[in-house]
Amino acid sequence: MKTIRDIPVFWLIALLASIASQAIAQAQSLNVNDFVLSGDTRQLGDRCFRLTEAVDWASGSIWYKAPIRLDASFEMQLHLMLGCDDRTGADGMVFVFSPYALVTGRPGEGMGFSGLYPSLGIEIDTWENEHLSDPPQDHVAILQHGYVDHLFNLEGPVVIKNVEDCQLHDFDIRWDEPNKILSLHLDGARIITYHGDLVKELFGGNPVVYWGVTAATGKFNNRQEICFEKLEFSTVATPTVFTPAEARALLGGKLSTLAHISYQSGSTKLLPESEQELNKLVQLMRMNPSHKIIIQGHTDNQGSSQVNQKLSEQRAQTIADFLIARGIRPDRIQVQGLGEDFPEHSNDTPSGRLKNRRIMVQLYKPKA
Repeated sequence: MKTIRDIPVFWLIALLASIASQAIAQAQSLNVNDFVLSGDTRQLGDRCFRLTEAVDWASGSIWYKAPIRLDASFEMQLHLMLGCDDRTGADGMVFVFSPYALVTGRPGEGMGFSGLYPSLGIEIDTWENEHLSDPPQDHVAILQHGYVDHLFNLEGPVVIKNVEDCQLHDFDIRWDEPNKILSLHLDGARIITYHGDLVKELFGGNPVVYWGVTAATGKFNNRQEICFEKLEFSTVATPTVFTPAEARALLGGKLSTLAHISYQSGSTKLLPESEQELNKLVQLMRMNPSHKIIIQGHTDNQGSSQVNQKLSEQRAQTIADFLIARGIRPDRIQVQGLGEDFPEHSNDTPSGRLKNRRIMVQLYKPKA
């Protein structure tokens, strides 16, 4: 059987690109421009990447630019090459799912995953770190929240055959959302399975995540490469954004009422039409990570002032929870409940009271 070293690189890449183009035509039509490359990553052809060279203390990652949905099934069919040095090769790769875009964890034994919270990680590890409870053989595991110590695994570790053999290996990741089953397949054989609600258990009910692949070496190394054959998942529609004038006003610190954010009287539940406006706010916060936000809740004058004070704070907190579930750090958010004390419209009419049940926000950039 020919190994990856026996096949000229040009023809190998051409062959893989041909295979991938046929498969992806029925799923996601993509190429290297759909990914952000970082670290030591290098492009190889239309759908292949070298994440690390065979040098010590290298690290590389690729991140798909668009978020995907975990409340729908997905399948990723890939080819992996994890190096040619079985005896002293290291360290491996991790497929990472996180609400944060383009964030890579610690290298070396962390393989670019360590420290990422919240997160899901699918690890292919080729080095034994005894203090992390690694088995001596090549192994896979399903990780959570940036932990690479196997004591915190969702599943595994599971020992696999040697994959540091200079050969391309088929590696499939499948998420069966209706049955809540995450499974991994190596060269056609299922090797590990996890049963659980990823959205609820890991991401606080937020189904929207970014995904990428990270790899690293440490005191020992291997060349590590990946090619995509088929990617089948549900992407998130490009979110609407504030107009340039709206964005400038918000980023300039103007206290602004969020449009289309309204509540039934006495309720903290957001109405369905609120989500689009809040997604604009999420995008603005993501694009301006140095800004923080103050969220103010206001009510009409129906009911006691004490109840309205508490209700206004709870409503503001629902907005904060929406942002946090979509990857905005809690330390960037301040919540205020101002009750019925600052009406902007008459409370004598139903329409006026509806407008007074509002959310106002103010963005600011902390002084250095």
